[in-house]
Amino acid sequence: MRFISADVWCPSDGVQLDKDSLDVVRSSVSQAVQAGPGAGKTELLAQRAAFLLQTNTCPAPKKILAISFKRDAAKNLRERVAKRVGLELSERFDSHTFDAFAKGILDRFREGLPDWIQPNRNYEVAFPDWRVWKEFGDRPNLAEPFSKETFHQDVVKNGHAYLGTAPSPFPITRPVPTSAVEAMTLGWWDNQLSREPQTLTFDMVKTLALTIIYHNPIIKNAFLNSYSHVFLDEFQDTTLPQYSMLKEIFAGSHSILTAVGDNKQLIMTFAGATNERFRQFSSDFGAQDVALASNFRSNQRIVDVVNSMAKSIEPDSIAVKCAKSVDELPEVSDGIIQFRSDDDERKGLAEFISREVKSGKLRADDFIVLVRQKADDHENDGLRAAFEREGLTLRNEARSIGESGIALQDLSSEPLAEAVILFIQVATGDRRRRAYPDLIQLMSNSHGSMSEQSAEQFGLERTLRKATKAFEDFVASSDKSFSWGALVDLITAQLGEDKLRRLAQEYKNPARVAKIKSGIAAFLDECSNGSASWQDLVDRYQGAGQVRLMTVHKSKGLEAHTIIFFSLKDSSFYYRANMDEEALAFFVAVSRAEQRVFFTKGVGQIKKLKPLYELLSQAGVPEIQAFP
Repeated sequence: MRFISADVWCPSDGVQLDKDSLDVVRSSVSQAVQAGPGAGKTELLAQRAAFLLQTNTCPAPKKILAISFKRDAAKNLRERVAKRVGLELSERFDSHTFDAFAKGILDRFREGLPDWIQPNRNYEVAFPDWRVWKEFGDRPNLAEPFSKETFHQDVVKNGHAYLGTAPSPFPITRPVPTSAVEAMTLGWWDNQLSREPQTLTFDMVKTLALTIIYHNPIIKNAFLNSYSHVFLDEFQDTTLPQYSMLKEIFAGSHSILTAVGDNKQLIMTFAGATNERFRQFSSDFGAQDVALASNFRSNQRIVDVVNSMAKSIEPDSIAVKCAKSVDELPEVSDGIIQFRSDDDERKGLAEFISREVKSGKLRADDFIVLVRQKADDHENDGLRAAFEREGLTLRNEARSIGESGIALQDLSSEPLAEAVILFIQVATGDRRRRAYPDLIQLMSNSHGSMSEQSAEQFGLERTLRKATKAFEDFVASSDKSFSWGALVDLITAQLGEDKLRRLAQEYKNPARVAKIKSGIAAFLDECSNGSASWQDLVDRYQGAGQVRLMTVHKSKGLEAHTIIFFSLKDSSFYYRANMDEEALAFFVAVSRAEQRVFFTKGVGQIKKLKPLYELLSQAGVPEIQAFP
């Protein structure tokens, strides 16, 4: 491998970085980078990875570890780096979510745990709801002297994963509880580890990963010797268990950490994220504080709205500047629209998007409709029907697919689902996208290091030819009502079940794989209804020409030409909504817009939401009679 001198290295793919961003990319020290919406945070990290790998500043064979909050963000960053540096160098770039990283530590080094807290290899990850927390709190069945204690569900939820008020490693021997809450925590662990199969929450997984690192210096040193650089994306959403695990591994080491985020986009406060996290990081890791002030996403008017809201939320915030070349602003770029009824609101929104699409100005997928919560309720209360009357497809990213229990947005980001749909494109000769190289790249993660040119020697091209033939035979021998579950089974069997399991840590759990395959089959079946061709089916599966509907929380990291915040009234928000937190979520919603942002309201009170309307008023967002 021939490396580039650091002095002559420049950003790849024609990307232009301002001086401050370029300084971050080339930095040789840990940094806490606060960058506003549209600053290109993902691209910044991708270019930093390119610099470190292409100049050998991250010296081979050491690697870069990137940790993101969401799976699709980790996937997006991994793909960007691969495109910037090629497959060979990208093998030294590991991109995970916090959950996947912690689970990887547990799965690999489980036997490094004390016996009393060690799960077996067949444990499952559980996602308890309030009923589970309440049921345990009402009947914890604790030993004396705590046998009569009961606990509120929030106490169980917040205290189930670790002893004490902050995440810490478990001791080698089982401790004797000194308080009722400690007894509750230990009782919860006993309960979960006595199940068949054993079940752990992701916070429990993180506590076990923290315990492994704490009690096994050899394992900790293995991580430090592997990773010379660490990236932390959307750092403002890092929770205390996640941060504690990170600190246990890397604090005081020679590894260089780059944390990137924006406190004004903090949306995970309900999970324990805090606006103090950046300050804590700078103190614990001796990191340099950096602020980036360019917005590459939005036009000048949207940037003005974003700056006004930012100033209201955080008076000391630095105003960002529009980095786009001067372009003609839309005649109407923002506004609040009051409708006489909820039906009129749904009808008006659908007709507006329909007019825009029919005019040829925009595609349906240039729009995102955001709601605060319960996207399913909005969809089923007439929004989908209103869109269908206009010939539009509403893609509810939050709805569960089939009996899998997996949300559409989460299913779409599953590597297994991606492998299946990419293979269908390859097998059916769909050459409109980069299906073949993307499938090669994805499968290379499970076949070991390779480049597209050398794929044949590893047998991957032969595997794909054989799999394509099996696919064609299956389709030819079946009538139009063939089983999509059988087709998914055939595809995964042909690509190699054992190899596909290496695409994600949780794929070692057969039940998880079965659930994902069930979701893929159910969604393929759904997309096949009315599809005239395989290409049409793929388009439907991938959301081409569809209007996306999602909650604000699911919109992080996304952008669209036009954003519509739908149903901005009290009843659409949580009953006990914290308006400071809602202002942050509101800021996230507005900052997704490239060119336009609108807010709609049918019938209902706005007493609780008055602070949000004041934010819009202060930003000069007008009340308008109708969509443009």
